[in-house]
Amino acid sequence: MNKFEKEKRVIERHIQGKTIRQIAPEVHKNFSDISKIIKAYERKKELEAKIKLRNQSSQPKKPPISTQAFKLFRDGIKLTDVAIDLEIPADKAEKLWSQFLRLERMEDCYEFYQDHSYDIPTFLSINNFIKRNNVSGNNITNVLRKANDVNNLNQTFSNLKAEIEKLKQTKNNYLLNKNTNYLPQLLPLGLPKYYYEQL
Repeated sequence: MNKFEKEKRVIERHIQGKTIRQIAPEVHKNFSDISKIIKAYERKKELEAKIKLRNQSSQPKKPPISTQAFKLFRDGIKLTDVAIDLEIPADKAEKLWSQFLRLERMEDCYEFYQDHSYDIPTFLSINNFIKRNNVSGNNITNVLRKANDVNNLNQTFSNLKAEIEKLKQTKNNYLLNKNTNYLPQLLPLGLPKYYYEQL
């Protein structure tokens, strides 16, 4: 073997895990020369590793999925398109969307959408009415606050109407039976006390 072949054989045996003592008889070199060859090889490998690492660090790293998603959301890309472009499952896309809204301080809007998505057409109609008629938001709020009172008034009105009908019936009974001695027995139950006092 020539010099280059011997150096190659030393490196091969070193990579295989052979010791200098085991390599020496095969290449007919002393321990010192074999040690120099091995050290030179190790320095070369170390330098190659450093160069490779430097090249990797100089290449732009791909940002994480969350960063990519946030950029797309910020650019107005739809949730479905973001999930498709980034090849992520729907639940992860929704989680990232929710995080994005929280960062933008819009999570209340998203929660409102989740809770009232079916009512949005009605809300939009109310909004259009407000704009067309120049009604202030405070006025609408006051109307909605009074809505419960309106319901209560309607119920009270119905109750009073029914009571008036009962009183009319009582009056008719009284007129029909005013000459009889059995008036108290003919009066319906629940007749106000003052009717009896007037008899």
